[in-house]
Amino acid sequence: MEDMLSTLENEVSVRTGLAVKRHREAAGYSLRTLAARSGVSPSMISDIERGAKSPTVVTVVRLARALEVTVAALVDGDAGLAPRICILRRGQGRNGDHPAPWQSLGPALPGSRIDFVRYKIPPSTTLGTAAGHPAGTVEHVHVASGTIRVTVGDEQAELVAGDSCSCRTDVPHAVENPDPSAEALIYLIVERG
Repeated sequence: MEDMLSTLENEVSVRTGLAVKRHREAAGYSLRTLAARSGVSPSMISDIERGAKSPTVVTVVRLARALEVTVAALVDGDAGLAPRICILRRGQGRNGDHPAPWQSLGPALPGSRIDFVRYKIPPSTTLGTAAGHPAGTVEHVHVASGTIRVTVGDEQAELVAGDSCSCRTDVPHAVENPDPSAEALIYLIVERG
């Protein structure tokens, strides 16, 4: 039993260390910069990244906040996460189709990390490729009418009216209406990490 725990601890330590290093480098932080942002010493961060030390829960939380990622992104090392695009097809939700049409497009509060946007995409039109957002950013798309193609990194999905998806958009991404004859209407919620 002790050997199993030791193996699991080593596996989690190595995976966490690699994730910390990957996110630190992606953010363009040196060890000293991350140390200043997190309150964790540069030598401890180096030991964690090499898998030489197993971080405490508090240390992982501090590093995650400083890197602006979730704790799960560090502990899981992005392993086991769903693909960048998660689709919910019409009728698959907990309540299926809502029995009455309604919408709320109220303005976001000052300082909010949420934007709620409505797009009408003309036939055969691409909204353009957007650069990746900060780590932890998720875009939720609902197709009210028409057909769209969502591309996030190297993943792609086709959605039709009633479908929704949630996408981790920390890489370049685009939305297009491939239909040459019909406009698409989408609602987009951007949840900044």
